[in-house]
Amino acid sequence: MKEWLSQHGYLLFVFAGVCILAAVIFYFAVRAYSKHNALYRAQEAEMKRLLALKERYMNFTEETLASADEGELLEGVALSYQLRLQKQEEPEKAFELLGEEKQKLYVLDVFCADGDVRTFFSENGKIVKSRILPALDMIGMGDFALKLKDIYGMYDEENEEISFNKNKIAEMNELILRDNILTKIKAEGAKYIKNNFNAVKN
Repeated sequence: MKEWLSQHGYLLFVFAGVCILAAVIFYFAVRAYSKHNALYRAQEAEMKRLLALKERYMNFTEETLASADEGELLEGVALSYQLRLQKQEEPEKAFELLGEEKQKLYVLDVFCADGDVRTFFSENGKIVKSRILPALDMIGMGDFALKLKDIYGMYDEENEEISFNKNKIAEMNELILRDNILTKIKAEGAKYIKNNFNAVKN
């Protein structure tokens, strides 16, 4: 045995190395599977949530709004508009015919879904971006609209007076998080919807 070890002892180190490598590979495989599984479950849960919203708000009534959860009402109503627009051959033209209040509510929901000003202003077209300030005014959030005005100007190709400023954008995103702006938009949007059913009904 001693003679074998003296001649082939290195094989033990090779074997130990293989075992350690296998353990590491197994660990990362389990982590990858868990991550993939968690992502799948999250996507499935989101799909079920959106289907439930569609069921509740596709043809909403005053009774639907009266009993609706404040946190989902704006999204549900905007989703009903989105589903209508998707059926049209020219969604942009259909959006223009949607009506002022509905357009603004839709844009408020897009803003909340995007979650920050950089995403909202860089990933949406002019037709959507141009309505965010009046939409905030409509639901009584004019103070925030004034703060957002400079950021809007940075992304307005026709505005040459306001220079692009990353620090101001970062500060605005911090303010949105710190002051729970998105929650406030959803709450004020829900109030507006409940108080103006005839203007917002699908």
